[in-house]
Amino acid sequence: MPRIKLKERPKYEYTHQLAVRVTDINYGGHLGNEALLALIHEARAAFLQALGFNTIMKDEDLLGLIIADIAVNFKAEAFAGDQLMIDCQIDELKRNSFRLFHRIRRGEDVVALVETGLIAYDYQNRKITSLPKEFTQELERFRNKENI
Repeated sequence: MPRIKLKERPKYEYTHQLAVRVTDINYGGHLGNEALLALIHEARAAFLQALGFNTIMKDEDLLGLIIADIAVNFKAEAFAGDQLMIDCQIDELKRNSFRLFHRIRRGEDVVALVETGLIAYDYQNRKITSLPKEFTQELERFRNKENI
């Protein structure tokens, strides 16, 4: 079976730091795959908040994001107490979707690369919708600033 091979992005727009919790450790003694997805969700929420949004992009309209797909390449183990830096970068911005790329690091060591496809979703009408103009405008403003 061929492996999905993700590549590091040339730059990342945002970095969020999280510690690996004891509850994130699996029976192998390292960060579990399901816990990694939870950490990615936390970093995504922090990134959206830095852009001025939350996971529901427009509360009054109940517009949010749903995950269409996700791919993970594990590169190294992470253990309880490790401080992880989760780098985020948006690309492939389209009318109703975008891709969010993550690089998870422990110091200089890359623990994992993750790519997610996110789609704007109208929860009230239960259908895919366009990304709010305010979201794409704020993303462009954010990209033009000096970011950490």
